[in-house]
Amino acid sequence: MAGRDALNRCLLSLIVLLLGTAIATAQPFTRRSSQVQHDGLKKTYEIANFRLGGKYDLTDPSKWENGGEGGVTLESLGAGKLRTAYIAVGNARRNAAGEITNAIVINSYYSGDSTDMYEQWVKGAALSGGVPIIGPGRPIDTDRYYVIMVDPLGTWGASKPSDGLGIKFPQYSYYDMVQANYRLLRDELKVARVALVTGVSMGGTQTYVWGVMHPEYVSALMPIGGTTQSDGDDPVGNWTFQMMTAAIQGDPVWQATEGDYYKLPKEKHPVPGVAFGWSILGMTGYDFSFRTTQNWAAVQPEIFYWDPPNEKAGLNVINRAKLYDAVDLVWRNRVGETHNVNPYLGRIQARTLVMHITNDLWLNFKLAQKAVDRVPGADLIAQESPVAHYGVFPIINQRKNDPKFVAFMDDVAALDRAQKFVDKNYRVPGVAQTIDPKKSFWKAYVTYPYPVKFGSAKDKSGNSWEIGYMDEYAGTDKDPKVLVIIHGKGAFGGHYGNIMQYALRSGLRVIVPDLPHYGMSGPGNLDKNPARTMQDMREVIYDLVVNQLGVKKAYYLGHSLGGQFVVGYALTWPDAVQGLALEAPSGLEEYPREITIAKDKKATLFADGLGRDFDKWKQVWDQTGILAAEKARSEQNVRDFFYFKKRDPDTGVVSAAKSGYFFNDSEYARFHTEQRAGLTKGNPKELDQWCNVFIFDIYTIGAELQQDDPKNLYERVTQIKAPIFLAFGDKEPFIPTPAFNGLTDLGRDVITPFMTRMTNAGNRPMLKIYPETGHFIHTDNPVEYAADVVDFVTNGEVDTSSPLGTDRMIKGAVVSALPVAPTPPGAAPTAGLNK
Repeated sequence: MAGRDALNRCLLSLIVLLLGTAIATAQPFTRRSSQVQHDGLKKTYEIANFRLGGKYDLTDPSKWENGGEGGVTLESLGAGKLRTAYIAVGNARRNAAGEITNAIVINSYYSGDSTDMYEQWVKGAALSGGVPIIGPGRPIDTDRYYVIMVDPLGTWGASKPSDGLGIKFPQYSYYDMVQANYRLLRDELKVARVALVTGVSMGGTQTYVWGVMHPEYVSALMPIGGTTQSDGDDPVGNWTFQMMTAAIQGDPVWQATEGDYYKLPKEKHPVPGVAFGWSILGMTGYDFSFRTTQNWAAVQPEIFYWDPPNEKAGLNVINRAKLYDAVDLVWRNRVGETHNVNPYLGRIQARTLVMHITNDLWLNFKLAQKAVDRVPGADLIAQESPVAHYGVFPIINQRKNDPKFVAFMDDVAALDRAQKFVDKNYRVPGVAQTIDPKKSFWKAYVTYPYPVKFGSAKDKSGNSWEIGYMDEYAGTDKDPKVLVIIHGKGAFGGHYGNIMQYALRSGLRVIVPDLPHYGMSGPGNLDKNPARTMQDMREVIYDLVVNQLGVKKAYYLGHSLGGQFVVGYALTWPDAVQGLALEAPSGLEEYPREITIAKDKKATLFADGLGRDFDKWKQVWDQTGILAAEKARSEQNVRDFFYFKKRDPDTGVVSAAKSGYFFNDSEYARFHTEQRAGLTKGNPKELDQWCNVFIFDIYTIGAELQQDDPKNLYERVTQIKAPIFLAFGDKEPFIPTPAFNGLTDLGRDVITPFMTRMTNAGNRPMLKIYPETGHFIHTDNPVEYAADVVDFVTNGEVDTSSPLGTDRMIKGAVVSALPVAPTPPGAAPTAGLNK
């Protein structure tokens, strides 16, 4: 009975929601607010000469500052300025320029406005679970955020046809909706950056558009029950709303006036046609299984009649129709007929969580799943609802303790914290689509997130190397803390842009060099031997960072090979290191010199004397065939392997693989993938250089970790006195390395021995294991890991818990490494060393 009572309350709330109130304001046709009891909270803003109905070239925002190119202004049609409206609650935090830095934007839905969202989420209407979603200590916390609920263009308090222009009102788009409210935020409210954009139904649809149009302005997106496509790609949804339009246009008054009925009194408008349209929507607002449980008396008020047989028949839809204007609704329906942002979802940079109702008949769940795949790093929370589409309203309350939702809101908070400074030199990273192999692939076609500088640095042998590096600072301190990031094997400095950006906005100076022969440190060194030791590279970076850039002391983050690099760096120059952040580091296990490379065949892969002699190294390592295989790797093979996939060479069938790089298809995962895929089409000399060092550096790693060497890096690591933050993913595929030493258990064979040894030496590391994470922690967890690194540097502490980790711990999940599969194509010795 309790469930039935709750459902009845939801139904009652829905009726109230759609009807609004029966009291109208003095406006002639449509009022300013849906929920008039909250009208006093609403404020309006006017934008002069804003063009509606124009084209938006997303690559050039300067062209649509005032709306789309070729659009029409309301002033040119004899009306006033474009108007938008909003309600704001919460505490605004402002920067030195007086701009708001903690805004959350709530977009409204098809029939609603800011007063409706206030009623639903601030007051806590029954349909939203009867408990506020927005407020102090609520899921959207007004103690932390300044929450701005906006009216969409064409509805209630915003400019709309029924304000006076009627059918002369320009046909606007979702782009117009978003851009108008962007101008409100930027120009009127002085919002410097938005922490989160969200909204339900049509508000969810607008949320996607915010991310596409203003990717650098929005930190996070949470579309709830929205769609990225409502044109022909969504035939059922489009069909439904075109039927509603047809019902309205079938009204005799519309037919007689051709939609220009405004000289008639309100009661003579095409109200029956609007009622017919609402009835069509009402049929599918809930799913059919629910509708079939209702008796005829319950649904008859929602059914349209030209001649109602009794006083209750059609009553709900007739009353609802009296509140709305026919042209307003037709124009709103047409917005979706050409809406499709699927080709542009890759532009989204914001942390994204999509929430959707699986049995929604208006906005199809399968289309939402496809959208999640297209948005870099997006997560999905989905559930069935007894009220189908209307389940969008309470879903936050229902899932507020879901570890995925909690983790998302933690990321929103972390991104909000990192807004102390503006990194003005940031650029969207990427790889060009068209590549000329005659030009330098790196310098001509790869865009790093910050400008790359070049310098000449030397190792102790006197060899000079051209080193590409990023060196940025956005703060105001004269002597800021410095974070130096060292990339892993096969990676490059630009791949760590998310950590760099978070650190810069938090007030750190960040230096990110490319190691010799990698990335921007490749083209200028094509004439040099690919063979160089790990210590040679350390000397080059020390010369650059300490001697030339004058950074006498810094924190060093090392990923994979970079982790081993910074461990040896700290042992060599302890006074230069304030702390070490080790991201899935190599260097925490030992290897024998002789390795089994095939059945009954062994090779001394880690023989002395190969470190600076590439020809001798090739004579030994060519037996494995892995260098030739790497050079022959196709673009398709790159894409498959990077995402834990393998493809049958005969049938082309794709299946899951046990090795790979990225579990999360985030922005920087895509950047790394496009870089490696682009190399296959790029300068042959640079591809050859990259492949040579990518495979050679397996030796570079192993040469420092020989079991028969009492002074190897593994034995000396306990001498480090600097604080250490050690991070691994619980699905780490490459460490340990059974093909080399037979070790198989990340926790027992690598992490526990290291923690024990360091603890006994008086320097216990801070350890964090990231759930559902592989070797690239900073891309699988692009916000959480970046925030952890900055906390380590600035506060000396790391929050080692996580919502998903706690959930798995309570449920008894065991943290263990996956078994390692060979790297395709190639032989077993490469498995585990794609670091």
